[in-house]
Amino acid sequence: MRRVVLAMATSVDGFVSAEDGAVHWLFPYLDAEVEQWIMEYVGEADTQLIGRVNYEEQAAYWPTVADPQAPLLHDAEKVVFTSTLTEVNWGNARIAEHDIATEVELLRKRPGRDILVPGGVGFARQVVELGLVDLYRFMVYPVALGAGVPLFTTRLPLRCVASRTFGNGTVALTYRPDGEPPG
Repeated sequence: MRRVVLAMATSVDGFVSAEDGAVHWLFPYLDAEVEQWIMEYVGEADTQLIGRVNYEEQAAYWPTVADPQAPLLHDAEKVVFTSTLTEVNWGNARIAEHDIATEVELLRKRPGRDILVPGGVGFARQVVELGLVDLYRFMVYPVALGAGVPLFTTRLPLRCVASRTFGNGTVALTYRPDGEPPG
């Protein structure tokens, strides 16, 4: 069965963006080593689940840049969850026909690779709260924001299954849901 993988950038103090939604604080750390790791996990997926805001940002950006990630993102099936858009026209995009849980259930039954949730904190929270995530991939950038927008708003026990530290101090952490912690 296909995995749902949520990928998010985060500060060391657990925020996925500044209070105003800005993520410029992570750009200085996107060096070749970090970008290669991102390419690897993006390449493991052939489908993305994205909300409207994230879709509009990606559809405006990725078709305009010469970046090794661009073809991977363009070619992936993108299932867009929206109540306002009536059409989507970037690459292999379509508007979701069902609620999130039903779409995921149907996608899991189809052959294919991972199903990636590439951020968008509002949409990502919904996927988390529905218990649909099989694997969490966090890029923890070596900066503390002091305040911002968290991904998690409730307690969620996780088990670390992999970690990698990059030369620039960024850390990639991979977790699985773990039920209740020991003791």
